[in-house]
Amino acid sequence: MYFIFAALALLPTPAEGLTVWVTHGSERVFQHTPPGKQRTARLQAARNEYEPFQIALRAGTETITDVTAEASDLTGPNGAVIRRDHLTLFREHYVYLRRPSYRSEAPPGLYPEALIPFVNPLDGSELTPWDARRNPRGAKYDAVPFAVWRDWTQVLWVDVYVPSDAVPGEYRGTITIRARNQPDLLVPIELTVWDFTLPTMPTVRSHFGSFSRIAPAHGVEPGSPEYRVIERRYCQALADHRITPPIPRHLYPAVKEDGSIDPSATHEELAQYMADLRVNAFPLRWPPFKDPLGADREKAKRYLASFYEYLQENGWAEGAYLYILDEPNDAEAYEQVRRRAALVHEAHPQIRVLCTEQTKPSNPAWGDLNEAVDIWVPLWPLHDEETAAQRLAAGDELWSYTALCQGPQPSPWWQIDFPVLNYRLPLWLNFRYHMTGLLYWTTVYWGHVRDPWLDQPSFRLAYNGEGMLFYPGGDAGFDGPVTSIRLKNIREGMEDYEYFHLLVQRGEQEFVEREVRALARSWFDWEKDPTVLLATRARLAQRIMGRQR
Repeated sequence: MYFIFAALALLPTPAEGLTVWVTHGSERVFQHTPPGKQRTARLQAARNEYEPFQIALRAGTETITDVTAEASDLTGPNGAVIRRDHLTLFREHYVYLRRPSYRSEAPPGLYPEALIPFVNPLDGSELTPWDARRNPRGAKYDAVPFAVWRDWTQVLWVDVYVPSDAVPGEYRGTITIRARNQPDLLVPIELTVWDFTLPTMPTVRSHFGSFSRIAPAHGVEPGSPEYRVIERRYCQALADHRITPPIPRHLYPAVKEDGSIDPSATHEELAQYMADLRVNAFPLRWPPFKDPLGADREKAKRYLASFYEYLQENGWAEGAYLYILDEPNDAEAYEQVRRRAALVHEAHPQIRVLCTEQTKPSNPAWGDLNEAVDIWVPLWPLHDEETAAQRLAAGDELWSYTALCQGPQPSPWWQIDFPVLNYRLPLWLNFRYHMTGLLYWTTVYWGHVRDPWLDQPSFRLAYNGEGMLFYPGGDAGFDGPVTSIRLKNIREGMEDYEYFHLLVQRGEQEFVEREVRALARSWFDWEKDPTVLLATRARLAQRIMGRQR
């Protein structure tokens, strides 16, 4: 997925016209950013992979209005075509940060963030502008047409998807920029399709929370049929970014009085969901009884055992786990983890217990969780290599997670006013530390924000964009999720991890580990230049195809 720029000088444009340039997707282009020098986007990607790039438009001394953009087909070898509907265009929407995040050195101001689609992503129809009387459900934030204000920069995001059946080779196409009283501007695209395919089922397992908070933002009742339709759209959006979507509550099997489950009413829809959304991990729910550790213990064990056996029968057990407790942080919480885990393992020894805790206890007096936890999820700055290696040798699994801006020194924190490369590099660090999963507490924490489209009065007034990777699509004219630049970069990291995995499968463990460690040196030391990562990615691709030794 290496992105190169053609060595073409920017063509001269009138002072009152638009200046156009391109860049890759792992950096931000601000409204005050001066013009760059690259006009042609050269993209390289595997089959079944997305490759993004950005088109920046800067006005001169006059505001340019009625700006639109249109993609062509990409034509390739021997008449092969990647259709234009595999190129998805967005206008980057700027949100206002009133103050820097805790430990951020970036200034307050406008940040490119939400990606407003050119057309309705649900059916491809045109999104019509909002009008208080004539079209109250229209788009308050419509992608096109738009204006580029004088001496300001506006950016478009382009996702190029390479189908799994694409013919390898070189493809050419254009993005045409049109505006009132302006000549058409062409942005050339040169795409190299590499001769390998990323797997359909993601390699990385993940847990990014549920969508229970979306109901108020979309004006629906939680659990209603309308809610379930919108929830499914959010789940699909996560799956489209190689993130494991949650299992909606209404798809879990019914629990009978004796504790056993009855999947008859939900099985068909659940099976379709698992297949369609490429779900690679299944979170079991804690037994829904009043006293599962006491009076209801036998029912709780029957529930867990029958649920896991159901997953085994359907080929879903490999990624099954029970999230036992969140961030145990004292002796009492540690004991609770041990008691709960004992119930789970007694019910069925193959059920894996997940806990957001590091492998080295913060306080030795609390004891350890070695016999209780099967999937360890340390906060990035609390990862301990020595004890983690011991748990891996014992057959346990490692994931990782982030929240807020914690730790003794900077790690790749996930706030809006940190570099967007921070959202991609953690997948490299995961591989470097033999971590196979990623956890984030939620993607839709809008409850404290008056209007996430206008400004970000951040989580706890200190963490801009914390827990928010989607925007509610109602203000964009449709009932579904609007994605963000940050979410796209998580997807890029997930795709990077697939390259690592393909190389390991080809017996290239030593090579890929050497390349990854050069960039992902530790949770406190990582490469800050996206072009270095992209160059490394190209070397990995060449090695996959056997063209580099």
